[in-house]
Amino acid sequence: MERLSSPIENLAAYYPVVIVGSGYGGAISASRLARAGQKVCVLERGREFLPGEYPNTQIEAVRDLQTDLPGEHVGSRTGLYDFRINKDINVFLGCGLGGTSLVNANVSLPPEKRVFDDSRWPAEIHADYDTLLADGFARAREMLKPQPYPSTWPALAKLQALEKSADHLQGKFYRPPINVSFADGVNHVGVEQHACVGCGDCVTGCNYGSKNTVLMNYLPDACNFGAECFTEVAVRYVERAVNQWLVYCQLLGTG
Repeated sequence: MERLSSPIENLAAYYPVVIVGSGYGGAISASRLARAGQKVCVLERGREFLPGEYPNTQIEAVRDLQTDLPGEHVGSRTGLYDFRINKDINVFLGCGLGGTSLVNANVSLPPEKRVFDDSRWPAEIHADYDTLLADGFARAREMLKPQPYPSTWPALAKLQALEKSADHLQGKFYRPPINVSFADGVNHVGVEQHACVGCGDCVTGCNYGSKNTVLMNYLPDACNFGAECFTEVAVRYVERAVNQWLVYCQLLGTG
């Protein structure tokens, strides 16, 4: 697999569209806007990881860990595993080209309709659930290709335990769709992927190219239509100047 990111020297002075971050929101926006003919620039503060480059030992993982505390930051600012510790809420997210899709558990379940029944959602969300939202979920499934863990594959102790628990509680049990490839081949955007090996390293980073992160679909799709990606670029703020926006960045790792 070839790298998607370009050398920072190739960064142009002006782009009609600048997208900050490359997780689901950024990657999907880049794909859609590039397909619409826009010249797109994606700025990502993390590094680009190819299969085989993700941490594979505890020592390697510690080196790629960063923690943001009130008034203090510990670790490299391009560390893949990014913890935000605060008084009211703690957050874990991915720092790399592909964002948190690199380090999540792959499950692709659309929210149940009752989630949007809460009155705090705007009325437009309620009105669009069966139309625009349904269309959006369908488009996401088309690109991420979620599928259940095959019943013909080796049994998983965790699945068996969950099935047993559901049966005891008289609850519903099923295998949820996950963004994982279970066969070798070139995918729908031209990226070669390999079948899952069952290593269980989805959340630390897939070293086999089996996990359908946005690095395997939305981002290469955007690049296929001319988008440019730049890594280790931390956007600090934007400022309106006359009839355009100025984007202020810090090039991480340069001193």
